[in-house]
Amino acid sequence: MLKVDLGRLAREHRIKIDDDVAADDPLWSGLDVTFQGPVTLRLDVQQAGADVVVRGRLEAIVVLACRRCLKAVRQELDEELTFVYRSGVEPTEAEAEEAYPLPPRGQDLDLTRAVREHVMLAVPQYVSCDEACRGLCPRCGTNLNETACDCVVEEEDPRWAALKRLRTE
Repeated sequence: MLKVDLGRLAREHRIKIDDDVAADDPLWSGLDVTFQGPVTLRLDVQQAGADVVVRGRLEAIVVLACRRCLKAVRQELDEELTFVYRSGVEPTEAEAEEAYPLPPRGQDLDLTRAVREHVMLAVPQYVSCDEACRGLCPRCGTNLNETACDCVVEEEDPRWAALKRLRTE
């Protein structure tokens, strides 16, 4: 799937990967994200001296909950990816250099960890269904975009009055 044959890469110096990773693939397990359709990856893997450089594009549609009203919101991801596998470094050194360690021996380079990390970083943390979304009532949970609730607004606590004056000054 997302593996590069290092022997072939050494011979050809460049390998293209065009892959669609299914939304229910185990690669995405544990992520708090729902994909609508496959995640499309177009990657170009190149030998750069002793290192391997991966560049490409990630495209997907994720479904996230609106941060105000919890309505499902479709969000398109279209991200450029670039990551480097460096040879001869330990995992802690590689992290400091913002790279991934290249396995010292082996025929395959597994790109799944790097792709998963980049997807996690590409997904927005918060989305809103609309700029004017009024959200949910904090007392009864009514969606204020659909209907008004009958909750009574309590008087403000007088202990906060001094802070409120500071904000308006």
